[in-house]
Amino acid sequence: MSKPQRCERVYQAVAACTARFSLAEPRKTIRHLQVSAIAEQAGVSPNNASTELCRLFRQGRLVRVDSRPRLYCDLQLLERRLRRTLPAVEYGSLEQFLTELRGEDASAPPQRSGAAPEGGLHAGAASEFDGLIGCGQSLRDAIATAKAAMLYPPFGMHTLLTGETGVGKSNFAACMYDYGRRCGKLAPDARFVTFNCANYSDNPQLLMSQLFGHCRGAFTGADHDRPGLVEHADGGILFLDEIHRLHPEGQEKLFHLIDKGTFRRMGETADDRHVRILIVGATTESPQACMLSTFLRRISVHLVLPPLRERSVQERLTLVLYFIWREAKVLKRRIQLDRDILSALVHYHCPGNIGQLQTDIRLSLANVYFRYLMGQRDLLQIQLSDLSGGIQQGLFISPASRSLLVSERLSADHPDLVIDGAWDFSQVLETYLV
Repeated sequence: MSKPQRCERVYQAVAACTARFSLAEPRKTIRHLQVSAIAEQAGVSPNNASTELCRLFRQGRLVRVDSRPRLYCDLQLLERRLRRTLPAVEYGSLEQFLTELRGEDASAPPQRSGAAPEGGLHAGAASEFDGLIGCGQSLRDAIATAKAAMLYPPFGMHTLLTGETGVGKSNFAACMYDYGRRCGKLAPDARFVTFNCANYSDNPQLLMSQLFGHCRGAFTGADHDRPGLVEHADGGILFLDEIHRLHPEGQEKLFHLIDKGTFRRMGETADDRHVRILIVGATTESPQACMLSTFLRRISVHLVLPPLRERSVQERLTLVLYFIWREAKVLKRRIQLDRDILSALVHYHCPGNIGQLQTDIRLSLANVYFRYLMGQRDLLQIQLSDLSGGIQQGLFISPASRSLLVSERLSADHPDLVIDGAWDFSQVLETYLV
């Protein structure tokens, strides 16, 4: 057996042993994470297993607990079961590790960044970021940068999110807001104010009024003073969707707000008003092609969210299962599908990304639900005819990838999948994914 083969065999053994480790009864099942148990599972000597485990840990694929005996577990699998990102990959004791699993604050928790908490901030706070599918894979770097942007003194760093339609920019911005409150950077009552710049792109005057407010008499129909969204967002986050639709004058006023922290309502000639806000923008366009360079220079952080086609088979599979589970929860019914149906949903060309995937699954289930109501069946069964022609084309795309999906991503214990809306989503993953 070559060294790469031995390393991969040990990694598969770690995954199998991690799956046997129970989060409900960690002390009773902790033995599955010991080097001796992993070596037995892999069919190699403990010394060889220890060598490969150290190599896998240095590659960032494992969590290590420096207890006696030393423990290892699969980082990706553990984070998926916890539905959050772990703040550390190495723990100095078993108690410290178990404390983290319980979601409690340790007296001195290890941090991946190596920095100590500052000003009462909790950089490792659990948040909605931890529930994002891909938080430990394709979105890991973007999440880490977004958290750093939120924590940066004095009030965070303004951020621009870019990516195709449907990749989840609005949801990502909402996660930034949630993290800001949970880590202590934002006050508990801080606001998350959203505005789509496309709504008033053909009326710059009304757009400025929406953002900055106006004084009585500022324009025809302005019969009273009105605060804008900037004032409503004071102390929190102003999320500007489709920010590329903001005209140059609006961009200039925004970068003045970023520079000075001051603004005036339309028609106002008195003293400047002061606010403290964090601006998060989102666009599907190239920022350099449609926004002022002077404005872009003032937005320190640019994050690109990946399209669905660039995400791993594992992530796309998890997304499909999540949307089916969510519909099962709404319908309060069990949903059955076979592996070919699942493969089609994972592999079909989906230009609208996650947003389109969710809509397509819902439309497919509308057909299933109608048939269920007509026949009064016990569960909803998705058939090939329920899928649109575009989704069915997924059966003819990348046969090698589909084979990999079936053989290495799904448990062999279940030929068909039955997803119950009464389950937690973690139960779906633990039942059907290896």
